[in-house]
Amino acid sequence: MNATGATDLRGKAALVTGGGLRVGRAISLALGAAGCDVLVHYRNSQTPAEETCKELRALGVKALAAQADLARAESPAHLVQTALAAFGRLDVLVNCAAEFEKVAADQLDRARFEAMLAANLTGPFFLAQAAHPALKAARGAIVNLLDLNGTSQVWAGYSHYTAAKAGLAALTRQLALEWAPEVRVNGVSPGTVLFPTAMGADERARIERRIPAGRSGIPEDVARAVVFLATQPFVSGQILAVDGGRSVVP
Repeated sequence: MNATGATDLRGKAALVTGGGLRVGRAISLALGAAGCDVLVHYRNSQTPAEETCKELRALGVKALAAQADLARAESPAHLVQTALAAFGRLDVLVNCAAEFEKVAADQLDRARFEAMLAANLTGPFFLAQAAHPALKAARGAIVNLLDLNGTSQVWAGYSHYTAAKAGLAALTRQLALEWAPEVRVNGVSPGTVLFPTAMGADERARIERRIPAGRSGIPEDVARAVVFLATQPFVSGQILAVDGGRSVVP
């Protein structure tokens, strides 16, 4: 980060969870295009993570893929130490990895509810905590990937997901308060970006009609917002909706 707020991350290093697939891949590549070295975390998708690293190296930055299950207590410290060993520093943490499923509230059992919290709330918190000393030393930034569901809206059938994302939104503001001024913490709240593969054309069209921008989002829309928040020295505690205006639709 510099005084002008330019999106120049040369000489800096980032850790992106879920950084080899879909939106995470776009974020990794956008950070790399800004000059940032990137640790690409994956849980099961090793091949996409390795392919993303190859694309990052082609941009002239360092990249390494690292496996971890963020629901496991030892994973946060392991990932942070891997990043520090690879790059010697950590300036940006992007909590992108997430679980998503639809289950009616009256059908949810405790195991599924707690698994969703572990993936989307507990895991990101303890990773942020593990990264805090390195980020503090670098005067770095955290960007949490949230959702319209749990920030400005709630959707039927997603109570465990809603609770996790709402909790992460609150933690975003909480950590921005507690860890200032050394570490800035912000969130990006995407709208409809990359429809589920099983969703039919009629349902997609119905959703897009509700988006004032007239289209669904693409991963690069989110990635640009993440790079913006990672490089703005006077922005903290904010949640930026990247939704084409969908959150203002009654």
